[in-house]
Amino acid sequence: MASTTDIKRIIKRMVPSLVELSHDISTHAETALEEYRTQEVMCGFLKKHGFAIEKGVAGLKTSFVATFGKAAHPAIAYVAEMDALPDIGHACGHNVNGTMSIGAAVALARVLAPARARIAVVGTPAEEIGYGKPVLIAHGVFSRFDVAMMSHASTKRMAFRYMLALRKIRIRFRGRASHAASYPEEGRDALSALMLAIHNINARRSSFRPFMRANGIITHGGTAPNIIPDFAEAYYFIRAISLGELDELMRWVRDAVNGAAEATGTRVKISEEGHTQYPFYVNQRLSELYAGVLGSLRLEQSDASPYAGIGSSDIGQLSYVLPTLHAYTPIGGSHAGRGAAVHVHTSGFRRLAVSGTADKAIAEGAATLAITGYRLIDSPVLLRQIRHTHNPPTLR
Repeated sequence: MASTTDIKRIIKRMVPSLVELSHDISTHAETALEEYRTQEVMCGFLKKHGFAIEKGVAGLKTSFVATFGKAAHPAIAYVAEMDALPDIGHACGHNVNGTMSIGAAVALARVLAPARARIAVVGTPAEEIGYGKPVLIAHGVFSRFDVAMMSHASTKRMAFRYMLALRKIRIRFRGRASHAASYPEEGRDALSALMLAIHNINARRSSFRPFMRANGIITHGGTAPNIIPDFAEAYYFIRAISLGELDELMRWVRDAVNGAAEATGTRVKISEEGHTQYPFYVNQRLSELYAGVLGSLRLEQSDASPYAGIGSSDIGQLSYVLPTLHAYTPIGGSHAGRGAAVHVHTSGFRRLAVSGTADKAIAEGAATLAITGYRLIDSPVLLRQIRHTHNPPTLR
């Protein structure tokens, strides 16, 4: 029977190759749906360690499922996020996230007979635009598994964190163009309508509930100062802590936007873009199991609220489909230079994700994920409890 020591020993031997993989992915950063080289190096690593590779699943050319073992159950999916951000590369640490999942899967496969379980790494493209996991879910890719697990590079160590639901919307006003000096009375100013809509949204902020967010930019406001704009557009992210509050906030935004159109004699259309991202549904038993693994390894969780500093991710939608662990592994200190915090989606975090502390953290994340997986496989009763107590609101 395998032990925690066996898994840690296997990962320790793999660390140089895992670090090389992480740095390679960071050096050749690829944005959403362009992760072709990332797919190649991840799959190449897993194939070398005996995993069967299926590329391009669910019609996503850069996705993959790498599988070890033949058992129908228990079946564990380790999630490997792949994409980088435009301009600033792997500033969300996906090079570390994916590598930790790959290291965990390989280590777990090394201590299991193929007939005992099924271990997979699911390469999920386009997390940064909230696209990959919903498509994989819709095509039934995750229906093959009992649980899904990953850990996210962070400045904190946590078993879980909550997330915000998110909708991305385009607000488009249509008016009537006219010469701004000669015939202004004949125009219908789409830009003024949009600016009024933005002021209306901002005027409602005092009644926003905690964690409601409405942030946007003007993407088009006209072509010349002497032409009254007949078209104006804004791009907004609307967020809330629950799907119900997200619906409520969307109603407020629609009222604000429609009121601006009525006041200015313009027409407006709100279009939702992409997939709604769901809040993260925490499976308490699975999170407690992971927290127990941290404790057994004498790794102390950070003293941080699970509501602090939360954002959105398409892992939220996955958490509504099956028990999902989304832990956080610290890759370095919380400050860098002049006392400034190092946050994700900054160039500072990109540098941190290939630092010596991040390289050491890969071993921690791979070990904690692998040991958690092993304990699930070794305790069918616990796995059944985790699955049977997973009751998120109905997926819509």
